[in-house]
Amino acid sequence: MKHFLFWVCICWSSCSAKAGTGWVYLADSTRLFFAINNELYAPDQSTLLYFSKGNIFFKGTTDDKQNIYLLTSSMNPASASLQTFYLGDNKEDVFSFQENQFYYGKNETSDFMERNKLVHFRKSGKWTAAYSSLSDSLLAYYLTDSLPPSIAIIVAYTLIKKYGLPGSLNKLQTLPAVNTEQQFSTIKPIWGNVIDNEWIWDGEILRLRWSNDPRFFWTFDGQYIKPYYLQNINLQYEWDGELFKPIWRNSRAEEWIYDGRLLKPVYDTDWANQYVLENNVLKPWSNVHSEREWRVDGTIPTPLLILVVSGIAGAR
Repeated sequence: MKHFLFWVCICWSSCSAKAGTGWVYLADSTRLFFAINNELYAPDQSTLLYFSKGNIFFKGTTDDKQNIYLLTSSMNPASASLQTFYLGDNKEDVFSFQENQFYYGKNETSDFMERNKLVHFRKSGKWTAAYSSLSDSLLAYYLTDSLPPSIAIIVAYTLIKKYGLPGSLNKLQTLPAVNTEQQFSTIKPIWGNVIDNEWIWDGEILRLRWSNDPRFFWTFDGQYIKPYYLQNINLQYEWDGELFKPIWRNSRAEEWIYDGRLLKPVYDTDWANQYVLENNVLKPWSNVHSEREWRVDGTIPTPLLILVVSGIAGAR
């Protein structure tokens, strides 16, 4: 949220103060739309992309039938009752919304709504921010007081398609059940809260064993370590067989090295952060910090061990 407020300050000067006019930004401050009342323009501010009329969003400049883009049962994203919308030429791919939460499909049961959340909107002062309901990561934001509420509908649909959220939702719902067979490897604390901090590696995905929170799913292809669901370049790392470090930014605190015996930060000489794996126990080699010991069962790649013991994997 601090980053969001910082972006707000940066972008304020470039936002129009006129009523009904404003920019819609992606999380990285890239301009997504320029809105004037019920019209949405490309970032060049001259190419009309969509406009609304009644409960219909049209693409282009005319309200011809063939230009119908979205059909919706309501233009109020904060509706107390569940509303639906779908692409003009596809009545089977239905989305729904209620109280600023957008869902894949339509079903009013609480279980369905909990399992099919895609995007939700939250206000911060005069600003509205759109978040992924799969990871709670910021996707877009804009100045609410300058734009009609209906803008949230087309923004939500744009984000759903841009980030492939239905596909990510399907992946999450079809993950294989975790069991205790030897096909899985695990790393967990020997002391403390084991349930919330046990990780499981199946050869493709590293994840918290007892949670389906998509923020804590990671993949490793032998060189790159990155989130399985999240599209965040700041959470992508590389491994060259010796050095673990972020790919797209400089962060000395997150650089680790394996010298053939010890796992340790490159720029930190604290013995408590220098780990050795002995008899399936990953522990500080100084032997004076038993609270930092981890039990490793099976085979887990070295950079994933670093990901866990450094705290990066479970950072919230």
